[in-house]
Amino acid sequence: YALEAMQAKGKWQGELPTVFNWVGDGGTYDIGFQALSAAAERNDNYIHFCYNNEAYSNTGVQRSGATPRHCYTTTTPAGKLQPKKNMPLLMLEHNIPYVAQTTFVQNFKDLHTKAEKAIYTEGAAFLNVMAPCPRGWRYNTPDILEICQLAVDTCFWPLFEVIDGEWIVNYVPKKKLPIEDFLRPQRRFKHLFKPGKEELIARIQAEVDRKWEELLAKAK
Repeated sequence: YALEAMQAKGKWQGELPTVFNWVGDGGTYDIGFQALSAAAERNDNYIHFCYNNEAYSNTGVQRSGATPRHCYTTTTPAGKLQPKKNMPLLMLEHNIPYVAQTTFVQNFKDLHTKAEKAIYTEGAAFLNVMAPCPRGWRYNTPDILEICQLAVDTCFWPLFEVIDGEWIVNYVPKKKLPIEDFLRPQRRFKHLFKPGKEELIARIQAEVDRKWEELLAKAK
C-alpha cells in the first residue's frame, strides 16, 4: 500500500517489488493480526509466510492462538483448554486469491511449489508453514523430519491450497495414522499419556477426524 502510494506520487520508479513477510505464529495469529487483516482486506500484493511453531518460542514458549488444544506451554502447564485458530480459513474470509498450508522440512517440493505460486499470485497470498521447535515441542532435534511426516500422516497438519476459492488437497495418506503417533514423541503432550487421560486423546482424534473430513468435502 505504501509502495503504491509512492508510485502514484512519482517517488517510486519502475515495477513494484514483491513484498515478503516472514512472521511467527504469535505475530500472525495474535499481535500482528490487525495489520495482516487490513492488508488482506485491501488485497495488497504481498506474500505472508507464517513460520508456525505453535507458541511464542522466542520468549519462553508461551501459548499463542496457534497452540493446539491440550498442549503444554509455560503459560498452560496443565494443557491449553482452547482449540487453535483456523488461520487459513480466517484468511480466506478476506477473499484473497491464494492460501496454502505446508511444512518447513518434510516436503521441500511442496513448499517450493506453493512459494512459487504465491510469488506469481496477483494480490495477497498466505502460507501457513509448520516449523517444529525442538525446545518448545520437546522432541529430539534429529527427529524433525519424522515429526513433520507424522503431522501429515495423522492429518493433524494437512497439506492443502486454495486457489481463487478452489480447495485442493495436496497429500492424502495411504494409511491415516492415529493421532497418538504424532503426540507421543513430543514431551509437550506427555501429560496426555498418564492414566485417566485417554478421553483427552480421543477428543483430539475426533477433532482431527472432523476437520480432515471437512477438508476433503471442500476439495470435492
